[in-house]
Amino acid sequence: METDLVTPTSPRNTDGLRAKLIAVALDILERDGIEALTLRAVARGAGVSHGAPARHFDNLDDLKAEVAAAGHRMVANDIATAVLQTPFDDDPKAPLIAAAKAYVHGALKNPGLFSLIVRTSTLSQRNAALRRETRAAYDGFHSFVKQAQARGWKPDIESKLLAGSIWTSVHGLSTLWLHGAYQQANPDATLEEAIAGVLDLG
Repeated sequence: METDLVTPTSPRNTDGLRAKLIAVALDILERDGIEALTLRAVARGAGVSHGAPARHFDNLDDLKAEVAAAGHRMVANDIATAVLQTPFDDDPKAPLIAAAKAYVHGALKNPGLFSLIVRTSTLSQRNAALRRETRAAYDGFHSFVKQAQARGWKPDIESKLLAGSIWTSVHGLSTLWLHGAYQQANPDATLEEAIAGVLDLG
């Protein structure tokens, strides 16, 4: 039987249920896709009343924004881990290549979450977590661009402009690869070659 586990005097339980609702939404995305993500489905998956999510999120777009924010954190953590594990060697853009690979592989591993993140029109832009995590993710990527430039890669291009161009290209490659469009146009290219090409053109 569905129950609302939160009481007005239990803020710790309230925080716990909020996190659980976000986790359930992530599960729905990966299992059933973005179209299956509704407030009622999330409530059902969390085992709470249908009205419980309304106590934590303004509407479905607000919940989606929180899930997208969590997705940005996951991507940023994956990228940071990949970069830390990558030796610089003699290639000044080695950390940036690692960051790009982590971004693309993350999109391929979590297509539902990636689809949600890119549909910004369905996300509440008033959500503070979404604004914060989107900025943090981009700033992290920008820092890897600046590191590569400091080591001699494209030092004469304004770093924010270069970061934006590469971010856009890597993002576009992720989308095309997910839908099989890139492979149809260039069937002999590996994903690693495609990523390297994006950075060479950046």
